[in-house]
Amino acid sequence: MKKAFTMIELIFVIVIIGILSAVAIPRLQMTRDDALIANNSQYIVGIMTEISTYSTANGESENNLSQMSSILRRLQLDNRVVIDITNKSAKVKIGEDEACITIDIDTTSTTDWLKTIFSVGTTDRVCHQVQEFIKEKDYPLVLRGRLIKY
Repeated sequence: MKKAFTMIELIFVIVIIGILSAVAIPRLQMTRDDALIANNSQYIVGIMTEISTYSTANGESENNLSQMSSILRRLQLDNRVVIDITNKSAKVKIGEDEACITIDIDTTSTTDWLKTIFSVGTTDRVCHQVQEFIKEKDYPLVLRGRLIKY
């Protein structure tokens, strides 16, 4: 007599594998998204830190924000950011949103303000989660001017 699996046993194994994959694949995607959210959040915080450090060290801000931040330069090479020299701003692509977060320096005659502008109504989950992490209320920051106390 031959020893082999019956058709019913094979069907049960296939059903169990299907159930396990139905549970595991969405969790794997969520883990991937969480990693993207953490990575992009670090980029944005790093950009803001580099720009404020540059402005403090040099006493001025540049029109091209990529001159003030190595992270922006790297993202620009990867086509993940668009720098607007005229308006002193950078639109950062996160997820599928081309302008998820705009980093802007608002210059008056006496003060430079570092601002973040979030795209409203984004449908991209990664972009939305990064926006929640950054907390727009923490900005604007004063980069230069009479409001800074030394």
